[in-house]
Amino acid sequence: MSLYKQLWIGIALLMTLAFGGSFVVSSISAKAYLQEQLTIKNSDNANALALSLSTAEADPIMLELTLSAQFDTGFYKRILLTAPDGSVMLSREDNSPVVEAPAWFVRLFPLKADPGIAQIQNGWNQVGSLTLESHSRFAYTALWASTMRLLGYFVVAAIIAGVAGSFLLRLITRPLDAVVDQAQAIGERRFITTPEPNTLEFKAVVNSMNTLSSRIKDMLAQEAARLEQWRKDAQLDGVTKLLNRGPFIGKLSAVLDRDDASSSGVIMMIRLPGLIEMNRSEGRAVVDSLLTQFGSTLNKFATDNPLWEAGRMNGSDFALLAPAAENPKATSEQVKSALIGVAKALEISSLSNLPAAATQYRSGEGVGAILTRLDASLLNAEKEGQSTLLVAAGSSQQDEPAGDAKDQSRTWREILQHAFTQNDFRLASFPVVSMAGELIHDECPARLVKDGALIPAGEFLPWINRLNMATDLDKQAVTLALQTLSEQPQHIGVNISATALEDKDFIEWLHSTLKAAPKEASRLWLEIPEYGVYQRLEAFRTMCRLLKPLGCRIGIEHVGQEIKQLGLLHDLGIDYVKIDSSMVRDVDQNPANQTMLRALCTIVHSIGLTAIAELVMNDKEWETLKGLGLDGATGPEAERQRV
Repeated sequence: MSLYKQLWIGIALLMTLAFGGSFVVSSISAKAYLQEQLTIKNSDNANALALSLSTAEADPIMLELTLSAQFDTGFYKRILLTAPDGSVMLSREDNSPVVEAPAWFVRLFPLKADPGIAQIQNGWNQVGSLTLESHSRFAYTALWASTMRLLGYFVVAAIIAGVAGSFLLRLITRPLDAVVDQAQAIGERRFITTPEPNTLEFKAVVNSMNTLSSRIKDMLAQEAARLEQWRKDAQLDGVTKLLNRGPFIGKLSAVLDRDDASSSGVIMMIRLPGLIEMNRSEGRAVVDSLLTQFGSTLNKFATDNPLWEAGRMNGSDFALLAPAAENPKATSEQVKSALIGVAKALEISSLSNLPAAATQYRSGEGVGAILTRLDASLLNAEKEGQSTLLVAAGSSQQDEPAGDAKDQSRTWREILQHAFTQNDFRLASFPVVSMAGELIHDECPARLVKDGALIPAGEFLPWINRLNMATDLDKQAVTLALQTLSEQPQHIGVNISATALEDKDFIEWLHSTLKAAPKEASRLWLEIPEYGVYQRLEAFRTMCRLLKPLGCRIGIEHVGQEIKQLGLLHDLGIDYVKIDSSMVRDVDQNPANQTMLRALCTIVHSIGLTAIAELVMNDKEWETLKGLGLDGATGPEAERQRV
């Protein structure tokens, strides 16, 4: 029971006790007063009547007629006239029940007034003794009326007190509402702070909870910063601040294993020829400045474009991975032009040639095949000189529809519009399994049905994004997920695009749709890519606030690139994170990634989140991840480990 209800019950009990006390005291006082007045009235009436009869020198017949007429007025309960010898000369008695007040009231407050007694005389002779007792019905009428007035006053006072009490109670307990909201938020893993109230008792509680939230926030920020610094030291080149060869290859391998928009794109390499000779002729400081600015330029491209990665493959070779890029020549020319501008600004005379190579890649290709194409093209470009850029034809270009970019765009628009109209989308299903082998949920990416075949997301998602149809696909995925959930007991996870976070119409649609299906919503897992969360943090916070009360679980996928931002998750109330496969790949052979994953799990577990590894390929990775504290995993090995 809530404290608010308990306070109201207490107030109601106090008011009832006050009324009960007032009722008893008032009724007893009124009863005593009326009883005293009846006694006095009986005595006065008896004396007055006896005096009147004595003065009239009435004979027995006259006495009987007079007293009978007096009794018939209805004001008396009993009139008794006895002779001097004790015999009854006249007796009249009204034993009818009191109907002017309820029977229980009469029993609760009995009126026992003493009868009036007087002597009737004829001269010096005593005629008889008159006993007179007035009827109490009139006293009960007054007593009951006063009680009803008291009850009416109490009801009016209770209504006024209730209205005023509600206002005052809300005013007094307003800080308590904030405390309750904060406690609920902490229970939902949202470590928020609230303003301290003026009420001393509440102020101490709020201060303690704010301190807890602040410490959690500071701890997350410090640990995230420490982990980010460790990641930079372990994975980044000391001069250029670009990814070293190993981590860069891991990123490339991860996107090739995915089935989303990043699984196809462009990769380019650019070479600084004669770096050793340049070091001798220009000096180490100049060359270090050149390398630093090369790294800054490439990192800016990676920062400005979500999912892009830049790396230093060796002393003179630099690489840029551009997922979802569609034109290798245009992308590479833009990058190469920026790097040539850096070289010219430094006026390095010995740097006259900056060869580059680029190629497209698609999901399922091998890392070795892609790098072989790039290395061969880069070698040919270096032989040609004059900062040549060569584009190596990739396997992804073999299956592209014929025609130029406009034709392809028109073709895909028609295909996708037809698919949305005909509901030609299906959900694939891949298990997300706990380290104990139990199913957590089924991860269900969308598939396009084309000519009776299911097209992987990696092939049509880039066009979905280019044609601004991402939220349409999100609606399809959620609708299909809810339909599936209505038919099966398992939990289902679907991906929501980053752009959907800022689409108010979509968020409203999602909220109303899930609210209309509470049973299905409680088994729905929604996940948003990491880059989309941190780029649209306020929109993501709004979505969490709207959807969490509906029972669905919210998570972040591809976590690992923005480790320094983990401290921002303290007040979102999310449920899980999926760690990017680039940190998982060959983790059994990579002590640096093991250390990073162990620290990352510690951070996410400290705020109550579940840590899930993406695309675990073999049992060695599985066992290593299990020892590092991961809670679950996806991928081929997860399917094999499922109980």
